[in-house]
Amino acid sequence: MKTQEQIQLINDTINKTKENLKSSAPNFIFWGALIATMSLIHYGFPEIIQKTRYSALIYWVSIPILGMALTVIYNIKKREKRGFETHIGRALKIIWGVFNIAWVLIIVMSLVKNQNPVHSILFLLGIMVLITGLLIRFKPFSIGGLAVIACSILLIYNPGVNSLLINGLAAFLGLLLPGLALSYSKPNV
Repeated sequence: MKTQEQIQLINDTINKTKENLKSSAPNFIFWGALIATMSLIHYGFPEIIQKTRYSALIYWVSIPILGMALTVIYNIKKREKRGFETHIGRALKIIWGVFNIAWVLIIVMSLVKNQNPVHSILFLLGIMVLITGLLIRFKPFSIGGLAVIACSILLIYNPGVNSLLINGLAAFLGLLLPGLALSYSKPNV
């Protein structure tokens, strides 16, 4: 096989993977909408969300865990329907699985140290979204990942800024918009 044919085969495989990953777009849209909405609700109604010492923790852990269960079921059904898994698709599944484990660990460590975990979670999320964009060569994810990392850095260097608003903005820019872009993207020919 000639070099040009090999390059074309690699590009075709990446484009096919991106097309196959379109079924993942609802995951990003769901998580972007969920986290942005949760952030805005918490910002708008802190007296409800922070009613007790642990009510905010319950709010920010129970709803995402329920969301994880729903997205795992959705992804299993989509994978069974498709009937195959690409190498890049498998790599992304592993990367996001590691994110879920790391998310739980960050929450536990933040509880132990009595620290706000938002900047750490956003930094990790930004890295995951950036990796996703680089693997599938889809600029909206790469840009979204960089935007989430920037939001994390903003929280670290400007602790006075409202973390709920920045969290909502990061979810919108890093998950919802790239998910919509993937959903509506046209296949490369």
